Amino acid sequence: MSETILGLLSQPLWVFLTVLARISPPLMLAPPTRSAAVPMRFRALLAIGVAALLSPLAFSGARPIPGDVLNMAIAMAGEVILGVLLGSIILLAVTSLQIAGQAVGHLAGFDLATAADPGSNEEMPVISNMLGWLAMVILLLVGGHRQLMACCLDSFARYPAGAVQFDALWLAEFESVLRHTFVIGVRAAAPLATALLLANLITGLLARTLPQLNVLAIGFNINAMALLVLLFTSVGGVTWVFQNELAVWIDSCHRVVSADFTVGS
Repeated sequence: MSETILGLLSQPLWVFLTVLARISPPLMLAPPTRSAAVPMRFRALLAIGVAALLSPLAFSGARPIPGDVLNMAIAMAGEVILGVLLGSIILLAVTSLQIAGQAVGHLAGFDLATAADPGSNEEMPVISNMLGWLAMVILLLVGGHRQLMACCLDSFARYPAGAVQFDALWLAEFESVLRHTFVIGVRAAAPLATALLLANLITGLLARTLPQLNVLAIGFNINAMALLVLLFTSVGGVTWVFQNELAVWIDSCHRVVSADFTVGS
């Protein structure tokens, strides 16, 4: 069986498969192709087309085909892990604003107001869904998708096709980016959360002063109105914070493919 598989593979086909294994995860994880609205066939054809375009560039430095199926599987696993890491870093950038929307929606009492997330098809609060769309639009407008493809292309200089070796520093870099994601989510949600907490405080004072009022109805209306006004007035600030901090995720991808971890350490 092993000899049959090795006999069917040639060096150009092997390079194409390794490039495809590295390119496919970022295309599947990063927006906008991550969206469930994009058909799986289109995503598969896109990955195959990009791999076909990059294969000639990666052919010169590619490693020869391993002599057994086990080493082939190990080489392919390394390609997939590197691709998943790059795609996950960009995905965390979008997740940061979704975290902010989750916190704000919870404080405003909008937990039951959910909608299907276009990326994962899971039910999410509408505020989280809206901020996720905002992050996706900003990422595309500033060229984040082109930066991701540039990282994938640059990775062949450091890690030739079929020669990816797992680096323990990848975990440290991913942990740093994950921590930064939660920090940006808290920063984006802080102004809205503070205002909503003040609205809840006002509602509590009204309940103590005028106990005959329907506090539940009044409190929900106050929170809803405050949330709409605050979203309208602060969406520019949220956009500014996310746009300025987006370089952290992009630089992390560049450090992974260049093995330069001095900046993120």
